[in-house]
Amino acid sequence: MKTSVRSSAHLKKDELLTPLEHLHGRVPPLQVADIVLIRHKKHFLRFLVRRVTNSYWDHTAMVVFTKDATRGYTHDIIEESIQFGPLNALRRGVELHRLTKYLNRPDLYDVGIKRCDDLDEPTRERARSFMLMNVDTPYYRLPTMDFLFASFSKKIRDYVLARQRFSCSGLVQKAFYEASDWRTRPHLIFRKYGGTPIELQELTNPADIASSDNCRWVWNQR
Repeated sequence: MKTSVRSSAHLKKDELLTPLEHLHGRVPPLQVADIVLIRHKKHFLRFLVRRVTNSYWDHTAMVVFTKDATRGYTHDIIEESIQFGPLNALRRGVELHRLTKYLNRPDLYDVGIKRCDDLDEPTRERARSFMLMNVDTPYYRLPTMDFLFASFSKKIRDYVLARQRFSCSGLVQKAFYEASDWRTRPHLIFRKYGGTPIELQELTNPADIASSDNCRWVWNQR
């Protein structure tokens, strides 16, 4: 009887896992300003992004609200800057979504999570505030054909990456930059090279964040 009760409890606990957690293990408790890296498995434009940036990941988001059962918050909420295609209707901009949007569809997405351990609570709050102030901000995009040509030419690739502005990763990087002060800022910049501070923020891509030593993997490192 005791074995049956334990098995039942274990089964119930496993049933709470999302499909992607069944593959990679349970997502640990998240914190505000954790970085979510995403791979789109069936999207041509995202494939081009990965090829141009030489990255497993093609999209970045930030955790802005975390689950808290005592307060009735049943989902981790992320903020992301989205652009899915060349049509105006698909240039959606900055939006809020549940993290389970990605965790529930392992056929379409893979997800990894990184964290900047040196962030104190006020800095996390400032980063979140910056993100929330930019909800509905349009996505600055480049023509799809530019990415297509860039996937075959290093010269064009360098040109494209030098022009991209306020992408999903650029938004996340700018949130950390604006939230920090001159003492902590060098530890919150993910791109290893670039010219001015503005370029460092705006040119950041998922590959920069994934490979950066200024944040560590907490789930599903790739």
